[in-house]
Amino acid sequence: MTTGSGISCDIGNLKESAAQLDEQALAAVGAMAGGTTPPVGRFRYVAARDRWWWSDELFEMHGFAPGDVVPTTELLNSHKHPEDRAFAIDTLADALANGQPFCCRHRIIDNRQKVRTIVSIGQGLRDGSGQIVELRGFFIDVTRSVQRDISTQTREAVQRSAESRAAIEQAKGALMAIYSIDEDEAFAVLTWHSQHANAKLRDVADTLTSSLDDPDLAELHPEEKIGVILAGVAQDSDHQPAMEA
Repeated sequence: MTTGSGISCDIGNLKESAAQLDEQALAAVGAMAGGTTPPVGRFRYVAARDRWWWSDELFEMHGFAPGDVVPTTELLNSHKHPEDRAFAIDTLADALANGQPFCCRHRIIDNRQKVRTIVSIGQGLRDGSGQIVELRGFFIDVTRSVQRDISTQTREAVQRSAESRAAIEQAKGALMAIYSIDEDEAFAVLTWHSQHANAKLRDVADTLTSSLDDPDLAELHPEEKIGVILAGVAQDSDHQPAMEA
């Protein structure tokens, strides 16, 4: 979301420019959090005084009660996750140098040692001479949105895995019944055809089980039927590009 140019204004227009930034940034909050309204904290940084102002929400994000500590650059950086600290610090330094709008997703470790995922949005404000005199913006706590996404992805992965196992088990059962072989041998047959056809094991299993009731194969002996189906898998692979690893 790093778009736009630095806001150029005199001291009298700083407040108006910051209000415009507030409106633009808050409009993006819901989109980034999947339509929900996550906790939002505001900050101001006055460069000449090296002085920070935090809203109550920003104190709370860092695990403090409002006013418990004096916000400083050192304090802010000390709570960055070690793996994200350099990136977050560089983003802030760039904003102070060029005033461009910035959007930085990173993790922090609050005073209670809880890891939070934060999106910081801000922009530098210039005085009449074009010098960056202040940064204003937001910290948006998207931890719940990230956790929800991970939870959803995990459920979907488990479901796909279960569906895949079910299809493979059904195909193994058919091979065991028709060829009078054990479970390991049935799995070996499926694996061999998967590798030979350069196809996913589940796809081979699905093809096998779904084709057993094919009316065109109804007159064939079960062993012949299996042979025709698996041969068809190999033939189909000859017309498909190789699978990516």
